[in-house]
Amino acid sequence: MPDMLMLPEIIVVVTAVAVLVADMFLTERSRARLSGPVIAGLAAAAGALLLGANRPGNMLGGQFSVDEVAWWFRLVFVLAGLLTVVLSSDMLSGRVAAPLRPVGYPGEYYAVLLLSVSGMMYLIAARDLLTLYVSLELATIPVFALAAWHRGDSRSGEAGLKYVIIGAMASAMILYGLGIFYGLTGTMSLDGIGRALRAAPTSPAMLLAATLTVAGAGFKLTIVPFHMWAADVYEGAPTPVTAYLSVASKAAGLALMFQVLLRMLGGQLAGWELTVALFAAATMTLGNVVAIVQQNIKRFMAFSAISQAGYLILGFLGPAKEAVPAMLFYFVVYLVTNMAVFACIVWYGNETGREQISEYRGLSRTNPLMALAMMVGLFSLAGIPPLSGFVGKFFLFSIASRAGCHWLVAVAGVNSTISLYYYLRIVRQMYIEPVYEGAVRLPVRQPLGLTVGILSVAVVLLGIIPCLYETIHAQTIAWLARLLS
Repeated sequence: MPDMLMLPEIIVVVTAVAVLVADMFLTERSRARLSGPVIAGLAAAAGALLLGANRPGNMLGGQFSVDEVAWWFRLVFVLAGLLTVVLSSDMLSGRVAAPLRPVGYPGEYYAVLLLSVSGMMYLIAARDLLTLYVSLELATIPVFALAAWHRGDSRSGEAGLKYVIIGAMASAMILYGLGIFYGLTGTMSLDGIGRALRAAPTSPAMLLAATLTVAGAGFKLTIVPFHMWAADVYEGAPTPVTAYLSVASKAAGLALMFQVLLRMLGGQLAGWELTVALFAAATMTLGNVVAIVQQNIKRFMAFSAISQAGYLILGFLGPAKEAVPAMLFYFVVYLVTNMAVFACIVWYGNETGREQISEYRGLSRTNPLMALAMMVGLFSLAGIPPLSGFVGKFFLFSIASRAGCHWLVAVAGVNSTISLYYYLRIVRQMYIEPVYEGAVRLPVRQPLGLTVGILSVAVVLLGIIPCLYETIHAQTIAWLARLLS
C-alpha cells in the first residue's frame, strides 16, 4: 500500500520525539533504561521494512519512492542504528572504567541518533534535489553533535569541530553541484534530470556538477584525498559513535553516489572508469599502509575503514546490474563485520579504559570468546576465506576484472595481503603476547555479549551461504528493468 511506504521512517521519527519528551519527565535512574524503548522502536521499523519487502511504490507526487535498492539501504540504516544503541547503553548509564567518563544525556543522545537514521532513510528514497539535500543534512548534522558528545573530553570537542568544518565544506560542494544540475535541466526531479541529461550531449557544466557532487560524497565515504577528517574524528568521538560513523556515514555517502551516478547520470559518465580505478587504488593503498603504524585502536580502525572504501568503489567500474548487488552485498558484510569488531572494542574500552593496541595483549587468556569474536571480525575484514569478507571482495574484484582493470585487481590483492599483516598485529597481541599486567577476567553483560555472538555467527554464515547476494542481484535486475522502461 502506498500510504504504508513511509511507515518505517515515521516509526523512527516518532520514537525520537517520544524519547525526547519522556526524558523530560524521568528521573536520572530511569533515563538509563531508555535504550529499551529505542531498541523497540528500531525493531518495529525493521519489522515494517521486512513486512513491506518487494512492495515498491511512491508517495507525495513521486518525491518519495521506494524500490528494492532503497529497501536494502533502509534496512542497513536501521540495523546500524539498532546496533549503535546496544553499544551505547553502558556509556550512557555510567558503567565505564576510568579514565572514561559517562557522557550522560541519554534521551538527547538517542533522539539525535534516531534523527540521523531517519535522514539516511529519507536520503535513499528521495526523488528530487531538494528532498535529497535536506535528507542528507538531516543525516549528517546530528552526527556532528554525536562526535562531540563527550563534553569534558577535549579530544571529543576537537573531533566534533573538525567534522563540522569538513562536513560543511562537503555539503557546500554537493549543494553547488546539485544547483548546477538544476540550472542545466530546469527540473528538480532526479528522473527528470536523468532524462534531460541523457537526451543532451555531455557538457563541461555537467562534468563540473558531477565532480562536485561525487567529491562531496567522497568525504562521507572517506575516499582519498577526501579522507583527512577520519582518523582524528574516529579517535576523538565516543567509541559507539565511532562505530556508527564507520558504517552509517559510508552508507549515506554510497546512497548519495547511487542517486547521482545511477539514477541521475546513468551512462553519461563514460570514460570515468580510469578515474574511479585510480581513486580506488589510492584509497585502499593509503588506508592499508598507514594503518600499519597506528597504535591507537580507533585510529587503526579509521584507516581500516578508508581501505575498505577503496574496495567498495570497485563496483562502480561495472554495469549497474552487476555493480549494485555486489556493492550492497559487500556493505551488508561490512556492516556486520565492522560492528562485530567495534562491539569488542567498545566492551574492552568500557571495562578497562584502554585504547592502545598493545593493551590488548593476553585477551585470549582472560576472555577467550571475546578474543575469538574479534579475531573472526578482523580476519573477515582482511578477506580470509571462508568468511564473508572474502566473498564480498571476490564479487567486487570480479567486477573490476571484467571491466578490464586487471592491474587494479592485482593492486587490490597486494593490499589485501598488507591488510592481513596489520590485522594480525592485534591477533598477535591477543593470542601470543603475555597477559597485560594486572589483567583479570572481564565481565560481559548479556545484551552486548548476545550482540557480539549474533554478529560473529552472521560473519561466518554470510561467507559460506552467500545466497543473500543472489537475492540482492535478482531484485536489482527487476529495479533496473523498471527504471529503464
